Amino acid sequence: MINLVVTGDLIASRAFGAGTAAQLLDNVVRETNGKFTGTLAVPLRVIRGDGFQGVVKADSAMKMVFFLQAWLVIRSNGRLKSRFGMGFGAIDQSLDAASDPALLTGPAFVSAATALEAARKEKRQLMLQGPDPRLTAAANGAFGLVEFVWNRWSPEVWRRAQRYDELEAVKPLAAELGVSYQAVHKQLHQRGVLAVREALVGLGELLEREGNRDHVP
Repeated sequence: MINLVVTGDLIASRAFGAGTAAQLLDNVVRETNGKFTGTLAVPLRVIRGDGFQGVVKADSAMKMVFFLQAWLVIRSNGRLKSRFGMGFGAIDQSLDAASDPALLTGPAFVSAATALEAARKEKRQLMLQGPDPRLTAAANGAFGLVEFVWNRWSPEVWRRAQRYDELEAVKPLAAELGVSYQAVHKQLHQRGVLAVREALVGLGELLEREGNRDHVP
């Protein structure tokens, strides 16, 4: 199985306060590792204070990215986000018992670094690089639309979107919030939450198929 390397760093951490931002990132990364312990081939590790890297199973990559971004926004009251570079490809070392992505090398890491640099240059938050140019183009185009929508969300919308992503249904979310199904569905629809989740689920399925390929083209 081809692995997906996820590498990223904070956007505007200096304006937020470098030390506070680094602590917040560390907390969110630890929560992400706990939440996705069964789907991270190598746990996320904070690097250089405001960056992070890990290796994730392709079918869970988009849920993990969404979780991490959501809690950065929520915990910072909308002042922090991360950019993500995702890379498909081979990894030179065995991942059995691997715990530090900094000790690993291979084309997947090169692709992730290339994607992250492209995200910096293009002022994007989600970028993918891999051996299949069609998948890369399709994913990055869809990511652009996802970013366009979620950049307009308040921290409260992010909170509801993240909870909806966990519950995967409107009815239990409405029950938790103590409001009507219709009211919650209307907000999720009007804010583009339903569309974003549909796009990310579809992209996750594409990444899973790529990750299950028997060879790199």
